[in-house]
Amino acid sequence: MKCLRLILLLSVMAVLSCDDDPEQNPEGFTEFVTNIDGDWKIDQVLQNGNDITDLMDFQSFSLQLSYENGIPSSYTLSNLTTPFALEQASGSWSFDDPVYPTKINFSDGTSLDIQGAVLSGGDELTVTVPMGCTSNTYTYRLSK
Repeated sequence: MKCLRLILLLSVMAVLSCDDDPEQNPEGFTEFVTNIDGDWKIDQVLQNGNDITDLMDFQSFSLQLSYENGIPSSYTLSNLTTPFALEQASGSWSFDDPVYPTKINFSDGTSLDIQGAVLSGGDELTVTVPMGCTSNTYTYRLSK
C-alpha cells in the first residue's frame, strides 16, 4: 500500500511540475543595428605602422555619417584635399552587415575595413583606408 501511495504521489508531482508551454518572447530575437552617426574627425594616421599624423593637415578633415529611419543613408566629406579614400564629397553608405559590421561601403565603390568591434553610440572608430599602392597600409583612427 505504501508503494502505491508513493507511486501516486510521484505521478501527481510529475504532472504538476510540467509546464505546458515554455515562455517565449512573442517578438522573437531582435539584434540591434549598429549606429555610428555623427561627425568624425581624424585623431591619428598610421602608414605601415608609422605615425604620420603630424606630416599633413588632418585637422580640417570631417566625415559626417547620417542615418535615416535607423538605416545608414548619406555621408558628407568636408575636405577633399585631406588624403582619404573617398573621391566624392557626398553620397550614400552602408555596412556589409548591419549588426556586426566589418566594412563600410560607400556609393563611389570604396570600402573601408573596420578594425575591432563597432559600438553603437561609441566615439572611436578605426578603419583601414585603401590608397594607391597595395603595399602601403593606411590606418585611420577617428573620433567624434
